[in-house]
Amino acid sequence: RCLLHDAERSLLYAVSYPLDHLVCYDLRTKKLTDLGRISSVNAQVLFLDSRHRVWTSSDDGRLVRFDPEIGRLEISPFVLPHETHYQTGWHAVLYDAVQHPEEPCVYASTWIARPHIFRFWPEEGEWGRLEDLGPATQDRDPGIPFDTFVDHCGGLTFADDGWLYYVAARWFDPEETESVPGRREREGVLWGLDPRTGTRKEVAVLERPDFLSHYIARGAIDRNGDLFFGNVPGDQPPPAGVFKVELPEDRKQPNVKRPPRMWG
Repeated sequence: RCLLHDAERSLLYAVSYPLDHLVCYDLRTKKLTDLGRISSVNAQVLFLDSRHRVWTSSDDGRLVRFDPEIGRLEISPFVLPHETHYQTGWHAVLYDAVQHPEEPCVYASTWIARPHIFRFWPEEGEWGRLEDLGPATQDRDPGIPFDTFVDHCGGLTFADDGWLYYVAARWFDPEETESVPGRREREGVLWGLDPRTGTRKEVAVLERPDFLSHYIARGAIDRNGDLFFGNVPGDQPPPAGVFKVELPEDRKQPNVKRPPRMWG
């Protein structure tokens, strides 16, 4: 479900599916090692810190890390951000995460309905420091069950302007959808978040003429500073698609060398 390359140590880490185990493949010795069972609802993300510790999450929303110096899996005493007044953290697994380009922190989103975005500093304290930046999607009636495919956030990517960009789902009441010609029941909204102030702003709406655009799996930036987002159209049979978002020239630094994304 996800893969991480520790280039300095020539190791590949992955999470298996459907019963999630953390496994490690040594590129030099060609040896595969099962590092242990994590849970049942598997995370979509692995990330690495400067101490070569591998981080992911369990199905009850707790951070899980593997420290190669210790040689075992450890579980955090706290639960990842979620809607505390009607959720327990169950299914609050990591869905997407991206390293800040300059600071030793990671920005991430969860998979649970009404996903939150948070900032995590893995090097601070015994279990790092976590800052909840709040929900990524709109308010809804918590008394009505909701599908995590509808209420979704992904595609976290840093651009040349230093802002974090991500795509969050937006949906409409069925009566409103029927009354507005051409409006779909869901759409993907590109948001920009300024890490310095926490300010967010709506940047664009992703539109796909044939299918839904609200569910973005991953994001990326090219050498020209433009953003790309991978779209999962839903339960329909067509293939996935890719959105390209061209940022204004004053927010780009063309031909700047950017390190490759080694995990996700």
